[in-house]
Amino acid sequence: MRTLKRLLILSPILAGALFTQIAQAEKMNNDTQDLVVGKMERVLSAMDSKDPSWIPTQQRLADVLAERARTRFMLEVEANCDGCKGSKADRQKAIEIYENLLSKIKLNEHGPVLFQLGHLYQMASQNDKAISLFESIVKDSKKKSISAEIVSRSHAELGDLYFQKGNFKDAKKNYVIALKDKKLQNRSLAIYNMAWSDFNDDKLASAIKTLETLLSKPELITRDTETGSAYDPVFHADIVRDLGTFYAREAITVKHIARYEVLSPKENRKELLLDFAGKADRIGQKQAAHDILSRYMDQEGLTKTETLEAFVRMAKINYDRGQAGQSTKDFAKAAAAFKDTDCKEASKCEELKKTMKHYVTELHRSKKLKPDQDLLNAYVIYSNTFPEDTDMTTRGAQLAMEMNKPSIAAQLYRAISDNSSLSEKDRQNALLNEVAAGEKSNDINIQKAAYINFLKKGKDEGKTFEVRYQMAYLSYQQKELKEAAVAFNQLANDKSGKEELRKKSADLALDSLAQLKNDEQIQELATDYAKLFPSHRAEFEATSRKALMNQAAALANNPNSSKSDMRTVLKRISATNLNAAKSEEKILFYSNEAILAQKLGEDEVYVQALNKQIAVADLSATKKEALLEQLTGYYEKKLDFANAYKTALRLKMPKVSDKDREFRLGTLADLANLNPERHYRASLRAGLKGDRALVMRTRLVLLARNPVAELKAQAPELKRKPTLLNDTALLVFARTGNSSGLKSVLEMKEIRNRSAAQFIQKQPFYNKAQAFRSQIAVHMIVTKSDKQMQRGISERMKLLSQADTLLNEANRTRDIAAQLMVLEIVAQENHRMVRDLANLPMPKGLTAQEQAQYIEILKGKSKPYLWKAKFAEQREQDLLNNSKALAQLAQDYLHARPEVQNVLKREMTIIAQMQKTGKMKSAVVSALNSSPVQSSDLASARKSVAAEPNNAAEIVKLKSLETKMGHPLMASYLEGRLNQLQRGKSL
Repeated sequence: MRTLKRLLILSPILAGALFTQIAQAEKMNNDTQDLVVGKMERVLSAMDSKDPSWIPTQQRLADVLAERARTRFMLEVEANCDGCKGSKADRQKAIEIYENLLSKIKLNEHGPVLFQLGHLYQMASQNDKAISLFESIVKDSKKKSISAEIVSRSHAELGDLYFQKGNFKDAKKNYVIALKDKKLQNRSLAIYNMAWSDFNDDKLASAIKTLETLLSKPELITRDTETGSAYDPVFHADIVRDLGTFYAREAITVKHIARYEVLSPKENRKELLLDFAGKADRIGQKQAAHDILSRYMDQEGLTKTETLEAFVRMAKINYDRGQAGQSTKDFAKAAAAFKDTDCKEASKCEELKKTMKHYVTELHRSKKLKPDQDLLNAYVIYSNTFPEDTDMTTRGAQLAMEMNKPSIAAQLYRAISDNSSLSEKDRQNALLNEVAAGEKSNDINIQKAAYINFLKKGKDEGKTFEVRYQMAYLSYQQKELKEAAVAFNQLANDKSGKEELRKKSADLALDSLAQLKNDEQIQELATDYAKLFPSHRAEFEATSRKALMNQAAALANNPNSSKSDMRTVLKRISATNLNAAKSEEKILFYSNEAILAQKLGEDEVYVQALNKQIAVADLSATKKEALLEQLTGYYEKKLDFANAYKTALRLKMPKVSDKDREFRLGTLADLANLNPERHYRASLRAGLKGDRALVMRTRLVLLARNPVAELKAQAPELKRKPTLLNDTALLVFARTGNSSGLKSVLEMKEIRNRSAAQFIQKQPFYNKAQAFRSQIAVHMIVTKSDKQMQRGISERMKLLSQADTLLNEANRTRDIAAQLMVLEIVAQENHRMVRDLANLPMPKGLTAQEQAQYIEILKGKSKPYLWKAKFAEQREQDLLNNSKALAQLAQDYLHARPEVQNVLKREMTIIAQMQKTGKMKSAVVSALNSSPVQSSDLASARKSVAAEPNNAAEIVKLKSLETKMGHPLMASYLEGRLNQLQRGKSL
């Protein structure tokens, strides 16, 4: 338990600083104090006690006596004697004077006297009186108007007194109250004592925290002296030491040590750490002692002597705790320190060397039956420190091998092989031993270092090849694959090595390149190895082919691959002999060939590659089906429908219904201009319905030898879609001109009012009108006789009447061509009638007057014909200028397929040959004279689409041409392509 003996020594110093009088007394030396006391005693002996100056003089004498007691006590402490300088007598006299004064001075003057008296009681070992007096000061402080400073100091003194009595609880209580006074003198001492109160009261955490807090603010660690408050480094160091005592009460941790070091003043840190280590060592905390010593050794400014002392203490501590390994570490530090020593004294260095060697040999002796890592470490440390001692190095290497520590053995053997003072035999053996140790270590870096050292110094050629192999294998293991590939390839080509090892080298060279994905070099080397190792030719050729396939796959999957690279690989693939290859490999080979060919646009090679795959005997049915589908699709993209159809015939289409299969085959045959009839009919028999079925029926009609008969057969189904039936009927008429054969179809209610029926039905009218035109045009009025002339006029009038009837009939047809044709006849023939009447000869024998009358009669008869002619001309001109029907006719002609144009051309020609002009007639003439689509244009467009199957613009262009003159199915086929492209799918 901590006592306050030390504080009692300090108290006479501290107490005198409270009052000005005492402060003045402190300035006196011993002789002056004796002189003053003597004078004051003489004065007082002659002074009446009632004298007003008596009480102050008595108080002053007590103060001086108390101060002299303090001074003499300090001298006694220095002389290590008890009361030999008279401190006790002075103290007792002062007590008596103060006790006498208390009954005579005023209440407000009690405080300083009471405090001084209490302090004197304390110094006189009258602790109970001191406690009672200090408690009365605290209790009566308000009543006696005692200053707060005196009260605070009284609490502090009570704390000290209770501490001495072992009443740590009350001691702390008073310290806490005293410390509330921010101006408390010697505050750090009160905090320090409070921490000890907690410590002795088993409140360790609080005690530690209090000291740590105090030490964290070293500016508070001061002493109040006669010259004022000043930092106390000695007290600071004492507090740190006591903190170590506190820490030692529990398990000392690394955190404790670090905190202790930080809180220690720098100028005392070394000695304080050493003191702390001693405490830890004494109470058996060996690990902590070791750790503290380690921190001590890390301090700046350690002398060599201090360092060596620390090593000694460290070794002892570790020995005590049974930590031989740690002891070895200390040995390592000693070795490091030795290396760092200037060693100006050779004899001293030699002595240190012998000491360290003795340490190692003694350790070996003690552990001879069971050597351990600590022993081996000691050898390594010694060898590194004294490399010239080859005997110890050899022993260490042998010990490492015995202990299965090959990495350490390799290190030591290296030291031997590097020692030029040894024999060549010993050095060569060391090289071999280092290699063996390195290989046993399973440490790549150690192995590599051993191999490099051997290759540099070794002279065994057979072993050199093996080491080169192992060296290359190390690079391989370390994923230094480029270096490994080069090294293994060199070994494979080095015929001085064993065949087996060379073959392994070849395999590993290829494997290294495989990991690098350098298939180009793999192919090259594998081809070379096939020649270099004939017995393994098939194996290396297979590797070469596989590498070539990998190249192909990489190029095919890389969007940035150059065509040059792809073409190079494609040529290699095409030139490769696959006779020895298995079916699976052939399939892969041909597949990659097809992919590259397709990317390069090598159509012929692409088709050949697909066909070669299909021809592989072991090809699965599923794969074969997929390849045939792929080939069919290729031909379709190229618009080569003949080959597409031929290839599709080989498809089983297991997931496709019979009706759909036959429909597809029929469509391809149809587009190829082959006979699709059997497929279309088979599809219909299999139950195909809907629009596709109707399209097939239409194609059956148009492709039939007798389309009229086929149309009649298909009409019951085609009528489901009247528009389609109407268009088909029109196409059949365009092809056959057989209107009578189509009569039953045209009379069907579904289309009898549609364009086909109307168009076909109006064709006879054109013939009738043409015939009438010819008939009336040749009629002449003969004027040789009156009888003949009358008959001619009558006949003409009948014909004109027939023309009127024909015009009415034309109007009923609502056909623009028929109307215009008859209007022109009516206009022309009525004008001719007017002219013929005007040109009739004058009857003979008429007078002039009669002749005039005759002329007027003819004019009267001519007027109706003139009016009719002009009306017909006006109507005809109006239609030629404004008829929407003519505009539609011109557009229909421009967009009609050739077979329909041939039918429409008759109407167009009738209008074009009319004598009058007009805006709408010009449109008809322009359409009629427009350049028809040339077959060369269609062929060129098909070629463009075949070259660029995904070019939507070209497909649209071709679709337009196909609509005008191409295959009837092509337009809808191309529309399907465009829809697919719009959905974001390439063909």
